[in-house]
Amino acid sequence: MTLELPTATDLASLLSLDAVSPDAFLAPSGFTGWGRLYGGQVIAQALRAASLTVSPEQLPHSLHAYYVRQGEEPAPVLYEVQRIRDGRSFSTRQVVASQQGGVILNLIASFHEPEDSEEILATFIPEGAPSPDDLTDEETPLFFQTRAVRDEFGMAKLAWMRARESLDDDPVLHACALAYLSDEHLLGAALTGHSLIGDWDKLMTASLDHALWFHRPLRVDDWLCFDLAGHGMADARGLSIARIFDSSGVHVASAAQEALARRRR
Repeated sequence: MTLELPTATDLASLLSLDAVSPDAFLAPSGFTGWGRLYGGQVIAQALRAASLTVSPEQLPHSLHAYYVRQGEEPAPVLYEVQRIRDGRSFSTRQVVASQQGGVILNLIASFHEPEDSEEILATFIPEGAPSPDDLTDEETPLFFQTRAVRDEFGMAKLAWMRARESLDDDPVLHACALAYLSDEHLLGAALTGHSLIGDWDKLMTASLDHALWFHRPLRVDDWLCFDLAGHGMADARGLSIARIFDSSGVHVASAAQEALARRRR
C-alpha cells in the first residue's frame, strides 16, 4: 500500500499528524529539494506523535533520539508510539519512525506536569552576543529563519533562530517546533578543530543521535539564541552542545548531539 499526504507548506502543517490508530500517526514530508529528510523534522514529528498519547496537562521535558537510517523526501513517515509508563506527574513514550517499511528513527520522550518549585538561573546568554538585528537572514528551504555568527570554515558558533510564521499558544506545539529548529547547527559545531573541515570531498559526516531538554516555557515564533560548542572528537565521533536562550536572555532549553565524521573511503 502506498501512503500519500500533501507536502507541508509551513511549520504548523508539518506538525499536523493524521491518526491511523490511537498509537500510530502519519506525517507529511517537508520539501527541501535535498532528496533526504531534515533530521529535525523527524524528531519534531516523533515528539508530536508522543504528545498526542499523553494527558494534555503533561508537557515534554526531555527527549533522546537515535537516527537509524536516512529518511527520504517526499514519502510520508509513520510514527508508532509505545506507552512505556503513565504516572501521576510523569509519562514516558517510545516512538519508532518508519518510512517505506524501514525504521529511520527511535525516540524516547518524557512528559511532566508543571509544578511549583524553586527556580535557579545559573547560565546566561554569552556576554557581547550580537542581537538578531545585527545579523542577516541566511537562505534555507526549512521553515525557520536563522542568523548566525560563523567561524572561518562557515560553522555556526552562535545563531538566532525563529519560526517563519506565528504559532498558536499551545506549549507542546512550541516544544515540537524547537525540536525542529534544534537539529540545524549542532553537527557543524561537533566538527570544531577537525583537520578536514571545509574539505567536504574528503569528509563524510552524519548525525548519530540527538537529545533535547526543555527547562522553561518558550516561544519559537520569537527569536531564540543558540550558543553552540564542540566538545572534542574521538573514534570518528564528536559531541556538540547548544544552550538555548530566549530573547530576554533566559536559558530555556539545552540540546546535544553526537556526530560521525570520517574520511571518505
